[in-house]
Amino acid sequence: MLMNQTFNREEFMNTIMIRLLSAVSLVVVAILGADLLAAETTKKGTKASNHAKKHEAKPTTPVVIAEKNINEVEAILGKAVIVDARGSGEEAIKGAVFLAANADDKDIHAKLKDKTAEILVYCGSVSCPASMTLAERLIGLGYTNIAHYAGGIKEWTENNKPTDDTKEKTKS
Repeated sequence: MLMNQTFNREEFMNTIMIRLLSAVSLVVVAILGADLLAAETTKKGTKASNHAKKHEAKPTTPVVIAEKNINEVEAILGKAVIVDARGSGEEAIKGAVFLAANADDKDIHAKLKDKTAEILVYCGSVSCPASMTLAERLIGLGYTNIAHYAGGIKEWTENNKPTDDTKEKTKS
């Protein structure tokens, strides 16, 4: 009988080991299966969104948004395309084009035809996010020579720099 108990104990230990290995195998299979399912879902999602991604413009090379100070901005007047990201206003940097940060791509392409031209984007002041939003959009649309002026129209007018009064333009 003692021998019979020993045999049962060994059999019990073997059964435990087999079940433990089976459980570990099931966990491994579950993890791998989850990874495969996630990969397949991502792959299907990628296929479904390929159409939308075809229409997203992305730069082919990394583009840096250079930060310009007030003197550098004044130096490029008449040489660069100056863009006011507020979309409209009563005063603008001399020669600026109004283009809202949320303008549609068609409007952007109509106003900014040369994707390699030097473009300076500004808005109201340091606290205005519109200019950086527009600058990043321009980069996404393939424009390659983008600069940003954080001081905006506020700093510009406080320093008596040349402006266009858009009120006067609309009156005439």
